[in-house]
Amino acid sequence: MNKYILLLLVIFITISCADKVEQKQPEVDPMSELPAGHPPMSGMDALSELSDDAPDFDPEDPILKLSNIQLKTPEGWLREKPSSSMRIVQYSLKNNSEHKVVGFFFGQQDMVKENIDRWKNEFAELQDSKEEELVGGNVTMITLQGVYGVKHFPMSEETTPTPDYMVLAAIVKSEDGPYYFKVFAPASVLKKEIDNFKKFLNSYIVIS
Repeated sequence: MNKYILLLLVIFITISCADKVEQKQPEVDPMSELPAGHPPMSGMDALSELSDDAPDFDPEDPILKLSNIQLKTPEGWLREKPSSSMRIVQYSLKNNSEHKVVGFFFGQQDMVKENIDRWKNEFAELQDSKEEELVGGNVTMITLQGVYGVKHFPMSEETTPTPDYMVLAAIVKSEDGPYYFKVFAPASVLKKEIDNFKKFLNSYIVIS
């Protein structure tokens, strides 16, 4: 009899302790997942505004409205649910759905040069670099190519130097702060997407 009472007591204590441990688990802060050197996030409102749970979300709608600006999705891209809470928007390439064009927003920050330098530093060996001002200077497009440090997983600090890689990126002005767009993939894939990327950026208009 005493053995059964002792067994029940042990089970009760174990369950109680497990509940306390579960209650004390902290919520994951999305900012803690940012890679080293990444600007802090302050545009969380934009994340919820563009969530696929929002009433006006339509993956078939080519128009993307952000702050006081508007962009048009190229026919070669497909809008999909962002795979990370840090992304305000995400597109897959119809020609190669493995690779994504992603958009970020960090609020009112003047860190254009810092972001361009950070993108360049993602290459183990940068072999080609080009910056273009589009739409009257409201958009900066960056094209980079070389030996890219491909991460083992999204937030990994370890990378594998991979030759013949390319990054297409852009910094897009708005009244609430710049929006950042980026896609990285083998050069053989992204060379075919340069026109689509430019069409997307050149569709920029200011709305009231």
